[in-house]
Order: sequence, then structure tokens, then C-alpha cells
Amino acid sequence: MDRVTLDDILNNDPFNLLPYIKAKNPVITADNRLVASFEEINSFYANNGSEPQKSTDMNERGLFSRLKGIRDNLDKMKALKKYDKYNLLENIEED
Repeated sequence: MDRVTLDDILNNDPFNLLPYIKAKNPVITADNRLVASFEEINSFYANNGSEPQKSTDMNERGLFSRLKGIRDNLDKMKALKKYDKYNLLENIEED
């Protein structure tokens, strides 16, 4: 019995299933999550003309808390400075 190679398998797709196989989602790092989280705050600012406030709207309140957490962490502020379209992190000190 001959050994079957990966090329044999990929070249023999009788049910035409290979075009429907999707790649796995890329690994999302903590840095990717942090940037995506800050981009949500940027989007809020773009749509509302102001930064999120502590309000009864749960979405806005969540964004407010997230922004506060970022501002309380100098490392996060430094990492996000280049994504700060609206100077929400204006008090950051450059080294």
C-alpha cells in the first residue's frame, strides 16, 4: 500500500469541500484587544462629539470606565498614544 501524502489529499477533493474551509481566526493578543477597545472610544467620540460620560446608558458607561482605566495606566496610555485621534490621552508624558 502506497503512502498518501498531503498533496494527494489536497489534490483529490471528490466532494469539493476544500473551498469551504476557512482559516482559523488569528490569535488576538492583549495589545490587539487594547487597541480595539480604544478604537471603540474613538468611535464614540466621533459619533457624539464628546468623550463618554458616567451615565445611565450602559454602553456609554462601559466606555467611560474603560477610558478611565486607560488613563490610570501610564503604560496603556503610551501604547495607545498613536491611536489617540481626539487627544483623549493628552496628559501623557513622553520619555
